[in-house]
Amino acid sequence: MNNVIPIRPAAAPQLDPHNVAVGRLWQHRDRPRAEALSDCIGHLCQAHDMPEHAAENAAIQALAELDTLNVRDTIDIATTTSHAVVFTNAAGQRIALTARDLRELLKGHDLQAGNAGSGRLLLLERPAH
Repeated sequence: MNNVIPIRPAAAPQLDPHNVAVGRLWQHRDRPRAEALSDCIGHLCQAHDMPEHAAENAAIQALAELDTLNVRDTIDIATTTSHAVVFTNAAGQRIALTARDLRELLKGHDLQAGNAGSGRLLLLERPAH
């Protein structure tokens, strides 16, 4: 009778990419947003073996969450589409912006590479506050 059970090497637990991204961005909250975002994407790709697009998405979501701490403005997900973003401001007013509106609002603003590796993800850099 052979009751030997092979010992499997311990695998490191997989951390939730969103929580990792929030933690990484929080560590670099004093850096410019584009620089912190690019660092976070690189960290998720290298240390957590995430595909670049998934790392970008996790980092963007984490940045948005940290950026809206203590802010009452919200995006209406049920109404937002690929052509329009609808958000509600602190006064309760709903604001609709089409993709064309957003393009117009971005004119003249400096967009920074949020992913220095690919250069495909751009981010609006705001002055430090």
